[in-house]
Amino acid sequence: MHRPVVLAFAAALALALLPGSASAAARSTRPPGLVQAGNSKTTCIYAPLGAPMRQAMAATGIHFQCVEVFATEDPSWRAWTRPWVIAPQYGYTRWLAADPTGRTVILTINLVPDNVAKSPTWRAVGASGAYDAYARALARNLVAAGFGSSVIRLGPEMNGPWEADWIGTTPAQWGAWAAYFARIVRSMRSVPGAHFLFDWNVNAGYKVIPLASFYPGNAYVDIVGIDAYDESPITLPPVGSPSRWTVLTTEPLGLDEIYAFARAHGKPASLPEWGTISIHGDDGAYVENMGRFVATHVVAYQAWYDVGDNNILPLNAKQAPRSLAAYVAAFGPRSPVARYQQLFVAGRG
Repeated sequence: MHRPVVLAFAAALALALLPGSASAAARSTRPPGLVQAGNSKTTCIYAPLGAPMRQAMAATGIHFQCVEVFATEDPSWRAWTRPWVIAPQYGYTRWLAADPTGRTVILTINLVPDNVAKSPTWRAVGASGAYDAYARALARNLVAAGFGSSVIRLGPEMNGPWEADWIGTTPAQWGAWAAYFARIVRSMRSVPGAHFLFDWNVNAGYKVIPLASFYPGNAYVDIVGIDAYDESPITLPPVGSPSRWTVLTTEPLGLDEIYAFARAHGKPASLPEWGTISIHGDDGAYVENMGRFVATHVVAYQAWYDVGDNNILPLNAKQAPRSLAAYVAAFGPRSPVARYQQLFVAGRG
């Protein structure tokens, strides 16, 4: 469900000392220019290559090295194991090949294709290992296309019934979902050349059940994500109210709860989808607060949803001038987060 930061430079430097920074071992397997299973604070965006990406870079002044893609239109296992993004005509293979140690794709993919999700037993069948071969085939195809260091956003927003591959309605289904997630991770990691990170990604404020009920386990999760827009199932104070951010972040399954869960399990957080919703207006304060959160917490990456659909405001001066200004202050080239990223890549973060 789709739902100006100004910090002292000294504070940005202090972020390097926060617990959860990428370990030496992680650095040895993933170039520091990529998203890490630590405090890499990578600035990503969901905007297609070409004109949409050029517009986003012109508006923000950011040369985005991390892009999000959605491979969720999968009618069959054949389509699931060969996501559209690896086809050369779409440009992502060339984009990655131009800087393989500095560019990252966040690949959003369902646990099963559409035809399998229609079966009420797919979770248990997947947990039994029946689909492992498909996961290995997916990994081989990704590695062959140059996507071997991608972040795999697997079965995102699994707590929402709008997703065909969601966790279901019973504890047995929740457990089977988690077990199947783990099997996919094991299978994909077994493929030579696979250096994926796996993001376990909930939707903010919905289907409030214990997170442990559908958590696959620390061995199978690298990053704990939350999709967090400036909306909620609960009644919120109006845009501009100082208490709006507090209500949003402290709601059940809100940002505070997910972040605490991530840190309790030794994982960094991520914001794979976030932004402001047009029906609420241009909520620059939300962007400012989110920028402050990323700057001061252990965050692997954040990705603004910038395609202008689902009532989500794109980053441009015409539709969202306050959000754009706050975003540039928080993540633009002169921001403390950008400076931190430079230090991180240089090995001093």
